[in-house]
Amino acid sequence: MAASGTSKRSSRAPFTILVVEDNPTDAELMLRAIEEAELKSIEGEVKLEVRATAEGALQVLGEQSVDVVVTDMVLPGIDGLDLVSQIQDIDRNLPVLVVTRMGGISTAVDAMRRGAYDYILKPVDPSDLGMRLHRAIRLSEIIRRNAAYERSARQGPKAGELVGASEAFQHITDKIREAAQVRSTVLITGETGTGKGLIARAIHEQSRERDKPCQVIDCTTVPEGMVESELFGHVRGAFTGAVADKPGLIELADGGTVFLDEIGELPLPLQSKLLRVLEDNEVRPVGGTRVKRVDMRFIAATNQDLEAKVRNGEFRKDLYYRLAVLSIPVPPLRERIEDIPVIARHLTARFGREMVKPRCVLDASAMTELVAYPWPGNVRELRNVIERAVMLATEDAISSSEIKALLPSAKKAAGDAQQPPATVLPYMQAKKRVLEEFTVSYLKAKLAIHDGNITKAAEDSGIPRQHFSLLMKRYLDRDTSH
Repeated sequence: MAASGTSKRSSRAPFTILVVEDNPTDAELMLRAIEEAELKSIEGEVKLEVRATAEGALQVLGEQSVDVVVTDMVLPGIDGLDLVSQIQDIDRNLPVLVVTRMGGISTAVDAMRRGAYDYILKPVDPSDLGMRLHRAIRLSEIIRRNAAYERSARQGPKAGELVGASEAFQHITDKIREAAQVRSTVLITGETGTGKGLIARAIHEQSRERDKPCQVIDCTTVPEGMVESELFGHVRGAFTGAVADKPGLIELADGGTVFLDEIGELPLPLQSKLLRVLEDNEVRPVGGTRVKRVDMRFIAATNQDLEAKVRNGEFRKDLYYRLAVLSIPVPPLRERIEDIPVIARHLTARFGREMVKPRCVLDASAMTELVAYPWPGNVRELRNVIERAVMLATEDAISSSEIKALLPSAKKAAGDAQQPPATVLPYMQAKKRVLEEFTVSYLKAKLAIHDGNITKAAEDSGIPRQHFSLLMKRYLDRDTSH
């Protein structure tokens, strides 16, 4: 049985939802609920496949591409739990929603431990199904986009790590496309480790100059006395040791891109010389009398507040405005929680391939820990933790204990484990500790289930978002005011 919606883009493969339900009445109610869900987030054709048994569902999965599975827990032959496990063996990234009655919640939780994405209670409420189905569809669409992006890029970590799902990430990708279409200067701002270098590389790779050089100049690593020579080059005899003419990195990037990382560290005297290059498209080598014409795009990045440095007289105002023709602010990872599961899964798959551990995955408890951690080192720190976790993994599934051991909070957790049991404490003190421990684990679990989406986690918890955010700030030490 199959049903299809209208297609706006017939060239695209249909988005397929597989429903596994042996009761004809329940199957009909499910299909009607899906139709009422108004799946506006899907571009193109929507195809519904219905099977009465797990065996039939597995046959469909073997014959065609499926994007989301909705399955009852009670089925003839292979039951819903075993179906979830077998789907995980086929495709760990395929979102599976399990349907159960109120008395079967523990079974649904067991299914989620085996890899199911979410559960729905019978009798099915169309609005509840729609909300949960939209989340699963969004996850599936993210996986589709990331897979297509990886296939087309194949450029190593520079392209592979630039993944995400949050609105902030979508805004960044829009800005990258906008910047790639013009040759205006770009200023990328954000904390250390947020991926500013990846964004600069992505702009270059998506521009018409992608086949031209891209020179990276880290203003923090070049010795202060050598910065001018490195940027602009020098002529023979310009200083002791200058035994031959040497072109600067700006000249070597002619026709392409110059990426000035940590531009806030550039000394003031060189800021004026850089401004002249930006204004006149000319460089004068150290010790030289002739200028050389150059033509390239400039991208700068900093983790500092350049406007404050301008006010303090530490950075030229005219250079700041010349650099910030297009600005791309990059929020820290703690302010885009929805990106954490996507980046973590991607990195796990990538390092699994590199280390010949292709089946290595993060289990639900590990994802809970990752989502709850504030990541002061941002994506760079997350990458480091995932790389070490995959390297040390002895089983296919990486657990929460393995992740905890790699996080700085592990020592604090070890200290907490040495506290006396609650039963030896006075009643009010013991009650406070147990309540705190429950709240922490509950918040972490809800955030993990909803891929870090605070609004959805709050809705699922039956708590107003503002109150949920206050609980996160109090118990998880997370600022959610963004």
